[in-house]
Amino acid sequence: MRTFFCLLLSGLLAPGAFTPAQSQRPVERNRRETLQQEQLKKLMAKVGVEVSDTEARAAQPQTYRELKIRWVDSTKSNSGLRPAAQEQTQTPSVSVIEDKKRPGTLPRQRSLELSPTQIFVAAVDAANKLRWWSIMPDPRLVRSETRTASGELRGEDYYVSNVTLVVAFPDDPAIARLRFYHPVWNGTQFDLKPLTNVATR
Repeated sequence: MRTFFCLLLSGLLAPGAFTPAQSQRPVERNRRETLQQEQLKKLMAKVGVEVSDTEARAAQPQTYRELKIRWVDSTKSNSGLRPAAQEQTQTPSVSVIEDKKRPGTLPRQRSLELSPTQIFVAAVDAANKLRWWSIMPDPRLVRSETRTASGELRGEDYYVSNVTLVVAFPDDPAIARLRFYHPVWNGTQFDLKPLTNVATR
C-alpha cells in the first residue's frame, strides 16, 4: 500500500504532470485577444478608423507622452453645468497646455468593457489607422444629489463645461491625432459618438 502511494505521488509530481492545464492558458488568452480584436474592429469601423491585425501586438517605444488638455464645452448655464441627458450640439474647444515625454511603457488596455461614464481615446496615424487606444473615466462628469419634499434623495448627472485632463499614449512618431469618443448604448450594444480630436504633431 505504501509503495502504491509513493508511486502515485511521484506520478503527480513528475515534470509535465500539469502541462495540459498550463498549455490551455495561452490558448484561452489568445482566444480572448482575438475576440477583443474583432470587437474593436467592428466598433472602430463605425467611426471610420481602421484596425489592423498587428495593432494589438505592436511593440511600444521605451518612452511615452503625457498631454495635459484643456477642454471647454459651450453651455448657456450660469453654473457651467449641462445635464448629461442633454444632447451636445457643438464641438468642444480643446487645447494642449502641456506635453511631456516620460521613460517607460504603458500597460495595454485588457478589457473593452464600455460605459457611458467613460471616454474612449483612439490614437491614430495620418491615414486614420489605429495605433493605440485607451478608456478613461469622463472627467467632465459630476453627480448632484438633492432631497425631494418627501425626503428622498434624487441624483442627476451633469457635465462640467471647463475641465483639464491628462492623456498618456506611446511616443510613437506615427501617431498624428487623438480622437475622443463617448460610449452610447443603442439598446443592444455600445456605439462611439465622436466628441473632439487633438493633433499630436
